[in-house]
Amino acid sequence: MSLFTRQHLRLPLVNWHQVQQHPEARQAPTTRELDCPHCGATLRVAIRAINTRCTSCLKHLRLEDVVIRGDSPLTRVTTCGSILVEPSARFSGILQGAQVVIAGRVMGTVIGTQRVQVTATGKVAGTIATRDLVADPNGLIDGQINILNADGSITSMTTGADH
Repeated sequence: MSLFTRQHLRLPLVNWHQVQQHPEARQAPTTRELDCPHCGATLRVAIRAINTRCTSCLKHLRLEDVVIRGDSPLTRVTTCGSILVEPSARFSGILQGAQVVIAGRVMGTVIGTQRVQVTATGKVAGTIATRDLVADPNGLIDGQINILNADGSITSMTTGADH
């Protein structure tokens, strides 16, 4: 059968004068602000960027979100996005991200530049440093918690079986 004898599907015509071509015209945000995890400098990057370089310390920054599943062979995860430790996951080392959600087991240091959340199934043994800590009453935190206050002071407390 020849290609010329087939019936072709006709699509409706679009009035391109009514379509807004640029994201700025749709009033959608095109950039976002983030803090460099190495030097603390505030950066402005494109919404769709997956990596960049800090303009202050010139270090490479990973911007994508990270999900940790199972037994992770990694010992350090650093991102400007969010980190999720799934309920069945185990991690030993340093987690550093803008938002860190712990639903599994973590041994080591957890640094959340914005927020750290420990769910009901989450267990942390080590140090937590963040601006905002949200902990479920059934979640377990054994170690030191450092919270950076708005005025620049640091509130420290120790938790666990012997405290």
